[in-house]
Amino acid sequence: MIESQSHANAGLPLWAQLAEALREGIEAGRYYRHFPSEPELVERYKVSRSTVREAIRYLRSEGYLESRQGKGTFVVARESFESLHNHRFSLAGRIAESGLEEVAELLWKGLISEPALAHRLGLESEEFYLIERLRGSQHERLALERAYLPRANADSFEDVDLTQVGSLYAVLQSGTGITVTAGADEVSAAMPSANEAELLGIAETEPVLVVERTAYSHQELVEFRRTILVPARVRFRSEWGR
Repeated sequence: MIESQSHANAGLPLWAQLAEALREGIEAGRYYRHFPSEPELVERYKVSRSTVREAIRYLRSEGYLESRQGKGTFVVARESFESLHNHRFSLAGRIAESGLEEVAELLWKGLISEPALAHRLGLESEEFYLIERLRGSQHERLALERAYLPRANADSFEDVDLTQVGSLYAVLQSGTGITVTAGADEVSAAMPSANEAELLGIAETEPVLVVERTAYSHQELVEFRRTILVPARVRFRSEWGR
């Protein structure tokens, strides 16, 4: 069976399982330098050439891959890929689309030790630079955001007014030259802690949405972020296709 992070794919045809496994690799930034050839995929996944071709055809139709005559198959450049698929949740984008002005309140920033998070992310260093903010519009608080960045990137944020900055990635790019190329967002429901409910202005009995993000610059971890959203105040939208 083809390995994938999603156990729900076990009942799918082999080509669909392969497509999902390759999609996960692309989104994690593993193929930005070299996408495997058909023979390499046949050997690695122990499937037929027709299975490989069908998986590649499907990923081309989704905009993840492009084939060039006589040169092989390549991952679509990130800027082009973003124009076809916009699955990444952006709170700043949602606020801007509503015609409102974003308001951010910096609660805390500084170095902290998080051994459990470092172990979860497979990092040797247990130190992170934490940026904790309340984000929303001038009318209401929408989210409590905790962004954990490797210590090496901390200097980029020391002298930045984080009440005036929506996305942290622009600060990171201008300060270090690091560009986020891939990542994953996981969304789940949860109950807020007493402190989280107070900060967001909701009852402790009101469920929230939790978005956990891991972001990478190619294969280097750039950020882990945990955002707690008030469902009644935030709307998700995903665009897909050409």
